[in-house]
Amino acid sequence: MGNGIVGNLAAAWFRRHMPALQVTVVGPAARTLPVVGESLVEFSTQFLQEIGLGRHLVEEQLPKYGLTFYYKLEPTVSGDPRYIVDGLPTNPPQPSFLVNRSSFDDALGRFNRRNGVEHVDGKVARVELEQAAHRITARGSDGTERTCTARWVIDATGRRRLLARQLRLEDSVPYQRSSFWFRLADFDPSILDRVDAVGNGRRRPDGYYATHHFFGRGNWVWLIPMRAGRAGQMMSVGLTCRPDLFPDPMTSVPEFLDRMTREHPVLGDLVRSGRVVDTNLYRNYMYRARQRYSSQGWFLVGDAADTVDPLYSTGLALAAMAIQQVGAIIRRELDGSLTEGFVSDLDLAYARFRSLGEEQVARLYDVMQAGYQCRLRMHLHVVSFFHMALPLLLHGYHADAVGAAMMARLGGPAHGLGRQLTDFEPLIAQAAAQQAAGAACTGARVHSAFTLNHSWFEQCRDDQIPRSLHRMFRHMAALRLRLMWKAGVRSWLDPVQLGGLLKSLVWAVAVGAFGKRSLKRSGLARRLFAPGRDDGRPRFLSAHPSRTELTR
Repeated sequence: MGNGIVGNLAAAWFRRHMPALQVTVVGPAARTLPVVGESLVEFSTQFLQEIGLGRHLVEEQLPKYGLTFYYKLEPTVSGDPRYIVDGLPTNPPQPSFLVNRSSFDDALGRFNRRNGVEHVDGKVARVELEQAAHRITARGSDGTERTCTARWVIDATGRRRLLARQLRLEDSVPYQRSSFWFRLADFDPSILDRVDAVGNGRRRPDGYYATHHFFGRGNWVWLIPMRAGRAGQMMSVGLTCRPDLFPDPMTSVPEFLDRMTREHPVLGDLVRSGRVVDTNLYRNYMYRARQRYSSQGWFLVGDAADTVDPLYSTGLALAAMAIQQVGAIIRRELDGSLTEGFVSDLDLAYARFRSLGEEQVARLYDVMQAGYQCRLRMHLHVVSFFHMALPLLLHGYHADAVGAAMMARLGGPAHGLGRQLTDFEPLIAQAAAQQAAGAACTGARVHSAFTLNHSWFEQCRDDQIPRSLHRMFRHMAALRLRLMWKAGVRSWLDPVQLGGLLKSLVWAVAVGAFGKRSLKRSGLARRLFAPGRDDGRPRFLSAHPSRTELTR
C-alpha cells in the first residue's frame, strides 16, 4: 500500500528475490507529496544494485563522495566566514549516490512495470485484516472502488500511516524536528569553493559531489547536488532544526536568506546565484511506531512506521532493512518455520537499531554550534556506523534469527553501544571546557581511513566482523582515556566514565575472542544471543484484532 519510493522498492525487491509471489502496488498514479531523500548511503546503494538498478545509478545519477561537515571556527561571531571543514580524505570504500528523486522514482516505476508488478491506481480507502486473506479497497479519482485480496500486506503509505493509526501503534518521541527545503537551479557551484576552510590540508576528491552540512545553533543546513537531465544540474537546499532550540519559524526563501546571510554568508550567496524551483515545509514531523511486523501478515515500512532525522541520510537504508526483514518473515511462513519469537526479534532489532542512531542525533542539536563537541560526537557516530552497523547490515544480520538478537543486544539501552555513546557526552563537554576558542581543529576527524573502516572493506567478509567490532570498542576505550586525561581529575573519579571504559574493554575482549568466525554462525554466539531472551521485547497486539478495530 503506497505508490511512493518505499512501496515501489518493496515491490521491486519481492519480484527479484521471491518471483513466485504476485506483487501489487496500490496507490494513486499521480504523486503530489514533497520529494525528500536525495542522498543514498552505502547500504541503500547496495540494495538498489541488488534489485537491478545499479546501471541507472551509474548512468543517470551523480556519484557521492561521502559527507562533508562545516563547523564555524568562531560560532559566537555570526559574520566570521571561517570553517573547520571535515570531508572525505579519499574515494569512499563503498559506492553511494546523489539522486534526483523525480528521475529516479520514474525509473523505478518503469522498472517495476517491466518486471510484472501490478499497479492499482487509487487511494486505499479500507483495510480488512483477516487470518487467511487481507482485503484492501482502493478508491479511484472517479469514485469507483476496487478490492484486492492479499496474503501479506505491507503498509508503505508514508506519513499517512494507515495501519499505524488504525491499530493505534503510534508512539511519542522525545525530540521533535522541523524542516524547510527547496530545490535550486541555474546556480553558481564555484561559490562552494570559496569556503574559507581552516585545518583542511588533505587532498580529497571533488568536494562538490558530497552531501554538505553547515552547522548552527540548534540547526543544520544541507546541500545535495543532483543531476537535472543529462546536461543540467540542481541542488537540494534545506534546514532541519529542533524547534525547542531553534524557535524562529522558517517558512520561505526570504526568511532562509535572511538567516543564512547572518550565519553562513556563503549559503546566502549560493542561493542568490540561482533560481528557486519549489519549496516545502514539514513541522514537528518526528514519530515512531510501537510495532512494525506481525506474524499475521501485515507490516509497516518506511515513514508508515517511523521517521528519522535526515542528518546521516539513513531513511532509505532503514526502509531497505525493513523490506529485507519482511522478506525473511514471509520466507519462514512459506516454509512453515515462522514463530512469534522470530518476528518479535526482528522488530526489536529494527527498533533498537533505529533508536541507536536517532537518539544520538537528537541530542547532537544541543552542541551543533560548538565545533569541538559536535565533531567528537559525530566521530563516534561514524565509527559506530562503519565498524558495526554497516558490516552487520551488508551481511544480513538484521534478517537472521541470531544476528537480529545480537543487533538488539548491541543496541540495547542498558549495556549496549547506545549507552556508551551517551556516557561520552558529559566527558566531551568537560574536555571541551579545557580547549581554547577554535579548538575544533584538534578534535578527532569525522572522516579518516580508520573511521571509514577501510581495512575491513578491503575484504568485506563476514568472518572479519569480530575484528571490526574489536577495533571499534578498543578505539572507544582509548578515546575515553584521552578525553579523561584532558578533562582532569574529576573524570577519573566519575563512576560513569570508569564504567564506560570497563564496558568498552569487556566488549573488545568478548568480540575479539571469536577470531575469524562468522558471529551469526558461531555456536558460542547462538548461546550468547539466543533469540527471544531479551526482556525488552515489544508487547505485540493480539494475533487476531477485530475487524471493527481495524477499520474504525
